[in-house]
Amino acid sequence: MIKEQKEMVQAFKNTYDSERIEPFAIYGTGINAEAVISCCRDYPIVGVIDVAKTGEVFCGLPVLSLDEVLERKIRRIIVIARPSVHGIIYKRIQKWSEENGILVLDIFGKEIARKIKNRESDQPYFQVNYDALKRELDSHDVISFDVFDTLLMRKVYEPADVFVLMDRELSDRFSFLFSEERKAAEQELRRDCEPNIYQIYEYLAEKYHFSEEERQYLLSLELEKEKAVLYVREKMKQCMEECIRKGKKVYLVSDMYLPAEILEVILEKYGITGYTELLVSCDYQTSKPEKLFEILKEKARGNRYLHIGDQKEADYDSPKKNGMDAFLIMPAIRMMECSSYSDAFIHLQAAPSRVMLGMLAVEIFHDPFVLNGTRGRPVIGNAEQFGYAFIAPLILSFTVWMLHKIESKKNSLLLFSARDGWIIQKVFHQLEKAWSLTGLPHDIYFMVSRKALQSVNQKEEKEDRKNYLNYLKNLNFESYESIYYFDFMSRGTCQSLLEEISGQKMQGLYFQKSISGIASKDAIQVNAYFKESSAQDRDLRIFALCDFLECIFTSYHPSFYRKDREGKSVYETEKRTKGQLKTLREIHTGIFRYCNDFARIVTKFPEDMPANEFCDEILRYMSSEYSQVRITGLEEFVLDDWLGGDKNTGLDALR
Repeated sequence: MIKEQKEMVQAFKNTYDSERIEPFAIYGTGINAEAVISCCRDYPIVGVIDVAKTGEVFCGLPVLSLDEVLERKIRRIIVIARPSVHGIIYKRIQKWSEENGILVLDIFGKEIARKIKNRESDQPYFQVNYDALKRELDSHDVISFDVFDTLLMRKVYEPADVFVLMDRELSDRFSFLFSEERKAAEQELRRDCEPNIYQIYEYLAEKYHFSEEERQYLLSLELEKEKAVLYVREKMKQCMEECIRKGKKVYLVSDMYLPAEILEVILEKYGITGYTELLVSCDYQTSKPEKLFEILKEKARGNRYLHIGDQKEADYDSPKKNGMDAFLIMPAIRMMECSSYSDAFIHLQAAPSRVMLGMLAVEIFHDPFVLNGTRGRPVIGNAEQFGYAFIAPLILSFTVWMLHKIESKKNSLLLFSARDGWIIQKVFHQLEKAWSLTGLPHDIYFMVSRKALQSVNQKEEKEDRKNYLNYLKNLNFESYESIYYFDFMSRGTCQSLLEEISGQKMQGLYFQKSISGIASKDAIQVNAYFKESSAQDRDLRIFALCDFLECIFTSYHPSFYRKDREGKSVYETEKRTKGQLKTLREIHTGIFRYCNDFARIVTKFPEDMPANEFCDEILRYMSSEYSQVRITGLEEFVLDDWLGGDKNTGLDALR
């Protein structure tokens, strides 16, 4: 048991008397919760709460739903987790706990409701900057860097999520949950040594009688998943390179089960080279809190030593005890937890949400000094980052939802309506290829607009009407068994007109369908990602941003106007500037990069994407309450809508 866990157990016992405390539940399933439960079997712990693991068993205790907590008459919940996430956890259960009179306490007996800080609180880390680190670097001749969360980051919520990703590949292979056994094996071996990955899999092979082939496969799978989530922390890499250029001795020091022979190859892939030596706990059979820094000093034989890392005990307290100076930075995920984005963690559940939160944290907080002087509101400085962080989660989640709604039929057609369907079709094909999906409908980018359909519906024998009817005729709608029609946020105008003109019923796939009060529009069949029928139903950010999002979903052509005699598309006059189109392309680049990253990490078609509330929460973060968006021209994005007029939507979205 490491020092942090021992201190957690002792604090728990000092606060709560086993003979006097009423039956309670523990919120948390991390290593600290495990330590407390294991060492406090004489306490009346009725069960454990973790929304992502409800129905499972943790340390011999049932993981309870909130209804089960009430059924068992539990009146007190003790949260055993990092203090930085107490507010996040409390917000998940705040309404329920207040309505049912449930007391939510921390390990020291304090009510968490009273501890929640204001979003704008000036926490000390917001004052940490790169200049302060440079001053420290200049006054030391030996510099050591931690590796994970300092030079490299993972695009997941926590390191053990790598094992959760393995579960998705192994669900049909074992009767047990592999991720839990993988963690347990490492913890068991740590009782006697600092195990490496080979020893961990030898232990698992012996316990479960794996063949050598199985053992090698599992080990390789873990390394594959680990490499898929890694991302270089560029600012710290540049810091290390500057130290090397100045002739300082640079060492890398890591408490890790990956030996140097593996870790060096990974570091080289990300351009992290030129250091003097890499010291890994599993190679030297000692950790940072033990003797790893002593070994470093024996090797370096310098005058003044500085260690840079992200963990207080391992990277600050331990070097200090060994006569070294230390500089502490925050991991990206912890920076996000104490920033204006902290409410996003309320939606932390299955693997996809854990990946999406990790991706957001890495994209926005990869620079450990990005919150300096911001009062927790990060600066968003380029359009690609804007698209990746705020828009892509919604587009990815909707497209996965849409793929679930499409039935596998040999003879079906999917119409991606112009212009909102342009980027959805691109992402659709991106995911189809990445996940090797089969049985999907034939799809086309369908040239349509209300103006074009209404001109046809006027029944006058004009050339525009004739040309567009020819276009529809050539699509052979009647030859398809089923037709799907994509629209963004709509009352169903285009779908209902198209059904009337073609005589073919269609299945709508919308972001949101509003009630129109017109029988023909309200009678069409539509599946909607957001179920609300109007903006009055729920306070969703997407309703406030619909015009702005339509500007982003669009193609690089103006609005479709009509078809000419040759069947070519004729467009309205382009009103967007070259600068706006350039910004739009950069936003799209971020969206495509995000979807590629997600599909590379979550390698199987996911069944458990986060609820749409998660995506709507992320949309809020583009506003000035949460972020400082500094992208030239974005405020001037307008929706070119011939019915509703031109609308200045960018400025409203960023307010």
